[in-house]
Formats: sequence, C-alpha cells, structure tokens
Amino acid sequence: MTVTSKIKADLWRVMQATGLEVSVRSAKSDFAAIAPSAPLPIDMDELQRLSNEYRSHPLHEVQGLEVWKKRAEFDPDLKGIDTSNFRAHNAYVWQANYSAVEYALSALWAERLDSFGMLEKTFEDGAFGAQCIRMNDRLWSRDLMDSILELTFLTDHLPAGYLEEKKVIDVGAGYGRLAHRLAEITANENLYCTDGIALSTVPCRAYLRFRQLESRVSVLNLSDIIGFTDNVDLAINVHSFSEMSVEAVCWWLDWLVERQVQYLFIVPNKPGPSLNDHTSLMPHLAARGFTLEAQRSKYEDPLVGKFALHQAAYYLFGRTQR
Repeated sequence: MTVTSKIKADLWRVMQATGLEVSVRSAKSDFAAIAPSAPLPIDMDELQRLSNEYRSHPLHEVQGLEVWKKRAEFDPDLKGIDTSNFRAHNAYVWQANYSAVEYALSALWAERLDSFGMLEKTFEDGAFGAQCIRMNDRLWSRDLMDSILELTFLTDHLPAGYLEEKKVIDVGAGYGRLAHRLAEITANENLYCTDGIALSTVPCRAYLRFRQLESRVSVLNLSDIIGFTDNVDLAINVHSFSEMSVEAVCWWLDWLVERQVQYLFIVPNKPGPSLNDHTSLMPHLAARGFTLEAQRSKYEDPLVGKFALHQAAYYLFGRTQR
C-alpha cells in the first residue's frame, strides 16, 4: 500500500469511527474543474490612493503583517495578483496541499454541524479560482466550510437572533469571505468590513459588489475608522490578529473598546489565542475587560481534526463594560 493509499484508508476509518456519512464513496469528490472567471473589476486608482494613505496611517508603523510584506504576489499595485483567480490558494485563504479526500472529510463535518440550515442559504460557485470538490451535488471550498463552522459556533454561543440584527464588524476581513456568507445567511443590514491592508480593502469592496451585497455590507477604509462612532456589538477577527504585532492588536482592541463592543470572536493561527510567534493575547484582552465565554476546536473530534483541513480554535470573548 502506498503512503497516499494508507492516508486515504485512514481517512475512511476516521469517517466511520466518528459516525460521518460515507456517502462520499459513491460521490464525485475529486477537485472540480470550474470555468475561469472574468477578472474582478478593481479600481486601480483607488488601490494606489489607499496604499499611500494606509502607509501614512499610525497603524502602519506597528502592525507587522510579515506574511503580507514578504510575499511577492501581494505587490501593492496588484502586478502579482490575477484578479480572476484571487480566491485561489494565497494569503487570503490557504487551501492547497490538501487532498480531495481531506476536503471531503471537512465537508462532511461542516454538513454534519450545520444544525441551523445555513447550507440552504449560501453556496459555493467556485468563482475566482476557489479550490473546490464536488460532492453530494454541491461544490465545497474551504471558504464555504470555514464560514459554516465559524457561523455555527457563533450562533451556538451568542444570544438568539444576535447575528440577524446586531452591528457586526469583521476586522482583517480579507476579500470579504465571512461577511459575504453572513449576509447570505441572515437579513442583517448592519455588517461592516475593515482591514489594515489596502490590498484587502479594495478587492473586498469589489467582491461584495460582485455578490450584490454592497447595500448591506459597508467596507470601511482606515480613514473611516476614526470617524466611525457607532457602537459595535460583535467584532470578528479570523486569522488576522495572529499576523500582526502586539502593538497593532492592541490598537484594534482599544478601538473596539471605544466602540463599546460586546463580543469579540477570534480565530488565531496559534491557539491561546496567540500571535504567530506564540505571544499570548490573553493579558492584553484581560486588561481591556474581555473575558472568555466560549471556546472549542474547529473539529471537536480529534480524529477528524487530525486529517481535516486546517485545524483551528474558536474563541468568543465577552466584555465587561467599564
């Protein structure tokens, strides 16, 4: 038996041991061939203007973000980005180096945990290069699977109906993955995205416009942040704080405290939650009145977590008003 065959055999045993339906046996679970997308319309003048503006912002000097600074494909003028393929494997969403079987296991886990019927309201079309499998008459990407698992966790632990009406801001929103899914799953019109990287802000605005969600999801430039005086109910940070410096994280935490945020959802690259260098964020959260209210692994079953896509930990903090 080859190494690949052994891994696949192990995955099948995991599915059987954890009670996951093994309908994938009779379903097509190879990576799907999807027709190329037309390029996402990017306002290059806006990108250049915001890139210059962001470099003069106080946050720029402290934010770190080495994963973005070191990667040539994230050139400030988009020379290295194929705008018809920006949802493929890159620093927005890591998704390569996994087999179709590992995708299938993750998809089955997301399907199993979807107790709120989210998969009836949002779907994957594979646009802009998202790596997908086709299984059980559905396309599955990491974008879709992660979004379902994250929003299910939040629905499990927030007060009933919270995501439907409360003001939610995604800090470090990337191209707008989670806001897109949240807007499709709920009727909430109080959704916001922001990012300290112009190369996220501009594609995010264009992507949400492509999804026809610009009337429900507002994308805030860094220059808008200071003037944004509304209170925030829920802040979300998924795989973003981990890439920053402690000083940058504290800048965002202070901004959220000023907006009297009630809840903060963090998905770090390193458990703790911690930065990529393992520096714990807990002392900085505690100093600002944040207390841990709920946490769980992305894949609660350790057997699934061993083989599924990108294990992670979910943390929901509440904040004591001061």
